[in-house]
Formats: sequence, structure tokens, C-alpha cells
Amino acid sequence: MLATPNKFNLLDIVALKTPLSEHNLLAGQVGTIVEILAPDVYEVEFSDEDGQTYAMQALPAHQLLKLHYKPLKTMSNTIHQYGKGDNVAGDKIQGDKIQGDKNQNDFKNPTIGFVAQNQAQATVSNLNQTSGASVTELMQIISNLRQTVAQLPPDERNEIIIDIDDVEAEIQKPEKERNLPKLKKRLLALLTAASVIAAPIAGMTDFTNNVMEIANKLNIELPLPSGK
Repeated sequence: MLATPNKFNLLDIVALKTPLSEHNLLAGQVGTIVEILAPDVYEVEFSDEDGQTYAMQALPAHQLLKLHYKPLKTMSNTIHQYGKGDNVAGDKIQGDKIQGDKNQNDFKNPTIGFVAQNQAQATVSNLNQTSGASVTELMQIISNLRQTVAQLPPDERNEIIIDIDDVEAEIQKPEKERNLPKLKKRLLALLTAASVIAAPIAGMTDFTNNVMEIANKLNIELPLPSGK
């Protein structure tokens, strides 16, 4: 695998700038970079909402646009205009005062304050928990998989690493945005790879168990490996 250039990285989400009618791909079609073939040339995988790959194309950088899901810099203070007129700062002060008075009145009511506190705690919990497992726990299991795969010969290791990278990328997304069919497909691929590896590698049994544990924590049903 070639060194990663500055423009795009593995697993970047990209979109086509121009259509490729010969490959039935439209401008704006979204894909994932799965391999760096040469400087400014990338292998892009296009999958549907069920995680099924429908195209794999080698594409130059000038045909791709990297998609971003976070702003470059978060504004510390957002000024909203209240009412009409051009006095934005004055309107903001008045609006903040109204909002502040409202918040003070709300928390004088113990029931409202209790509900607000519970909602805040639930939000924090949702950010840290996913289907019975924290992202931190899942990432530790991913790390264990990588340690085992690192013992494999390069020709067997590279394809498995791509599947692990895809699983990790999906796990890092907010839970509602994860593509569970794609996760199931990648986890099945890892189980299959573990069953056909010829080299006697220490920890392959643990590798299989770790894949099954990820599936269980994400509530994804996988067939039990042979011999289980």
C-alpha cells in the first residue's frame, strides 16, 4: 500500500464531481476510499443503503470531493436577531434577558428542574452508550483484532485490515447513522477470513470470539463459527 497523500485518506467519504455514465454513476454519488493506488489515484467503493457494494472504481483526485460532517471551527457565541430591525446586538441582549428570566422561572419549579436534569443525564448517557456497549469498549475489541492480524503475512493481512477499518468507521458514527447491514457484512467477512487462514497464528480463536462479541454488543445476529 502506498503512503497516504495529503489530499485524501483511507476511509474518507467522498462524492463524484462529475458523472461516469459508462459506469452508471451520477454526479454526487457517495463512496468510500478503500485503497490508495498511486499519488492522487484512489480505489472508491460505492455501496447502497443496505451495505451492498454496487461499484468499485479507480478514480483520480480531481474527480472527487471530500465530504465533511463537522464545521472547521465551532462558534463560541451565536448571535440571533430577535424581532425586526438592524440592532442585532441590542436584540440579542434583550433576547438573552428574556431567555434567562424564563430559565430562572423554570427552575423555581422543582418538577421542571427535575425533568430537565433527567433529560440532560439521558443525553450524556446516549452519547456514551451504544446498544449495551460503550464505544470505548468496542474500540478496545477492535484494537485486539488488529494485534492478532498484525501477525499475518501481508497478502492475508491487507484484506482483513480493510474490513476492520470499515467496522471501526461505522462504530465511530452516531448510533442512528450506522449502517447495520454493512456492519454485518464486514463482520461476516472477518469470521470467514478467520476460518480460512492457513498460517497457524496465535490468538485466532480469540479473534473469532472478539468478532462475535462486537456483533453481540451491537445486537447483530451472526451464525456461530463451525466448532462453536
